[in-house]
Amino acid sequence: MGEEDKKDPTWKPSELEPNVPTIVTLKSAKPAATGENKWGTWNLWPVTVEKQKVFEREGNKEVTDYTGDATCFPSAGLHEQFIKHTNGTQEDVKLEVVLVPKKGKKGYYTSFETKLVEGGATPPSNLLESHNRFLNDFNTFLKSKVVSNIKEDFVSFGKNDSYGISDETLDKLWIVHNERA
Repeated sequence: MGEEDKKDPTWKPSELEPNVPTIVTLKSAKPAATGENKWGTWNLWPVTVEKQKVFEREGNKEVTDYTGDATCFPSAGLHEQFIKHTNGTQEDVKLEVVLVPKKGKKGYYTSFETKLVEGGATPPSNLLESHNRFLNDFNTFLKSKVVSNIKEDFVSFGKNDSYGISDETLDKLWIVHNERA
């Protein structure tokens, strides 16, 4: 069976032991695929896990103490936390994930708490060409001491007519700029 035929198992956060932290690495900055089914929107994330319970794609057979690449379909709330930690641009972000049972009016439900263990890196291919050009131009002006390495200068530089970048995008690019510094 060739490498392209390999089907990574599925890591299911809902199968975690309650209140026991586990480490997972998000291999991509965003879900590899998104779609809809009868339960709503789903997001498929490629991850790497260490000594975790996973399920084979064919037959759903449980495998314990698995280390390696897997796929994950996080809940909507966990998906939002993944996006927050990757900034939508960073790959190989290492997180601590904890399944936390909570009691509501209708009984118990599960939620997830995440904590950043180690930030990833933003490859240039994860940004628009115009955003890469903006970051490179800002660094050139920074080296020439035309601008200061403060967010206010970064934002005003990004909002000028040459770039016209939105506040939300500039917030994300500021994170990328500091990551590369």
